Amino acid sequence: MNSQDPLDELMRWARAPLSEWPSRYPDQQAVGYLCSYVPAEILHAAGWTPVRVRGTAAPLRQVDAHLQSFTCALCRSSFDQALDGKLGFLAGTVFAHTCDTMQALADLWRMHSGAERFVAVLMQPSNLSTPAARPYLIAELERFRQEMAAFAGTHLSDDGLLSSIALYDETRRLVGELQARRDRLSPSQFHAILDAAQKTPRELFNPILTDLVSELDHRARRPAGPRLFLVGSVLDEPRLLDLIAELGAQVNGDDLCSGSRHFAGQVGTTGDPIEALADYYLQRPLCPTKYRADHDPARYLLDQVHQSGAQGVVFVVEKFCEPYAFDYGLIRSQLDRAGVPHLLLEMEHTPSLEALRTRLQAFVEML
Repeated sequence: MNSQDPLDELMRWARAPLSEWPSRYPDQQAVGYLCSYVPAEILHAAGWTPVRVRGTAAPLRQVDAHLQSFTCALCRSSFDQALDGKLGFLAGTVFAHTCDTMQALADLWRMHSGAERFVAVLMQPSNLSTPAARPYLIAELERFRQEMAAFAGTHLSDDGLLSSIALYDETRRLVGELQARRDRLSPSQFHAILDAAQKTPRELFNPILTDLVSELDHRARRPAGPRLFLVGSVLDEPRLLDLIAELGAQVNGDDLCSGSRHFAGQVGTTGDPIEALADYYLQRPLCPTKYRADHDPARYLLDQVHQSGAQGVVFVVEKFCEPYAFDYGLIRSQLDRAGVPHLLLEMEHTPSLEALRTRLQAFVEML
């Protein structure tokens, strides 16, 4: 049992800036990644600690010379941190090919990284329904595995990879248990815990989350209020979650790339680990950059909303994020037909909190 309050400890981990990472974990070597389609298990099995690079509210100092102003805040903020030397502790950075902006960012990142740091891109298929998708993804994951082993100067065995998969599956299982107890946490607390998981060594994180899940059974449920379901990519503005709580609302569920979707499902530790990872990515909940013939985004969202008991949906979309903008355009009419209220919030690098408050307050009062 951890001697400190597990919730307080996880909140401290979540709020600590990445610049403090080397001093917090001096025995670990970190590799950054920007997308949940990067198989962190392969990085971990190669001896690194995967650390997800996220946007911050810090002023942008150098990125304007490299990326247009109509680029999403995630790419602009993360690259500005790299240019400013704040991510210098990373041994390398791994990208997954999703949108055009992320692919361009990978090329820029490679151009401006020192020769001693590597930049890798994992090319996952976009159409997951084609007969070639599975064999292609298996081959690409195997290529990536060999590339990471070469960079690390080690042999990445099946047993080592299965051990890393088991560690990350344990996190996913614990987050599933946390989901069932999220009514005992504020929206900012719940998502801070998931943020902590994405930048903390899992060997340290899992025992603390185990303690917290056990303790939450003895904590009172938070007062009931209008129930929201959040949808989007990354949520890098924690003040929005505080604002939701201030307005008396609660978040019953989410489909966020930096939230619950990142921890959905299990990979499994039987059979070939590369095939298990490929099958996981072919079947996991999709983001708008992927297509699967049996996946209806609107139907999937409606099922999620109904299962969570939410009364309304809030789309938290990065401004200039075309995949999510197109997805919202396709889904909104079906939400209307189903009688599910919804609100679109376009998030910028430094959004106006008062503008967000006005729109959210009106939406919550309507619910």
